[in-house]
Amino acid sequence: MDYAALSKAIADGYPGLSPQLQLAARHVLDRPDDVALLSMRGLAANAGVHPTTMVRLARRFEFDSFNAFRGLFQKRLRGYTSDYARRARELQVRAGGSGGPGDLVAEVMNNGLSNLRHSFEINGAERFDAAAEEILAGERVYIAGLRSCYPVAFFFHYVYRVFRDNGVLLHAQGGTFTDELRNITERDVLVAISFEPYTRETVAAVEYAHSCGGTAVVITDSLVSPLARHAKQVLLIENESPSFFHSVAPALSATEALMALMVARGGSTALKAISESEDQLNQFNAYWRTIQQSAERREARGS
Repeated sequence: MDYAALSKAIADGYPGLSPQLQLAARHVLDRPDDVALLSMRGLAANAGVHPTTMVRLARRFEFDSFNAFRGLFQKRLRGYTSDYARRARELQVRAGGSGGPGDLVAEVMNNGLSNLRHSFEINGAERFDAAAEEILAGERVYIAGLRSCYPVAFFFHYVYRVFRDNGVLLHAQGGTFTDELRNITERDVLVAISFEPYTRETVAAVEYAHSCGGTAVVITDSLVSPLARHAKQVLLIENESPSFFHSVAPALSATEALMALMVARGGSTALKAISESEDQLNQFNAYWRTIQQSAERREARGS
């Protein structure tokens, strides 16, 4: 058994665990790095259980000891610290092969197309539409995505606010990530984006939104992702890449689909907001145009 199989087994078996084992299991799933790094007593204290509960959890999933159980988490952590370097070395080997850069570029392209196709096939139009409906129902919409997922979150917020004014980007500038989420209520929606290895703050944001009664719509890579546990809608994304870093293109495409669906549902209100946003940008001459294009636009406004 590897870490992925164990985490799925724990998630699947969670409803049948005793209350104490559920506390331990939830902490183990939410804080896998802690399992690898902390002593059993320290881990149990953070989870709010007795140390023997951790032993019982390990045995429940057929491990002879807690150390054997923890070994999978330690292996996972070692894999993450070395995985980027390993993949980069493999990338250099492939690039130096007989095919040269042409083969590598073709591999990236074909892999990207496969990711996009599979991501949309896995979810289907119904799941995208359900996610869009949940977002539109939010009084406020918070958007969380950090590290490599920040461009996806920023793109979501940038396009979303063209036709709706209730979006809040959790940008974490100045260490204010948690501050920005403070006022979330049961009337609000959190859109969260993260992929393995999951950013701790994004996972915490989903947990906090859930504790406040908010609705979570997540873009992630697995149904046993820590983001998925408290989400009402989950969009699954395939993001493997022949490069050393995972691809964000499928997540951006999923965001495009959500925007298209929300505008399609938005009727005249969305059209009016988009027109007003465009007018405001034109007042600031936000986009480069030739002199002739600018004159034609002024003439059109005057008429």
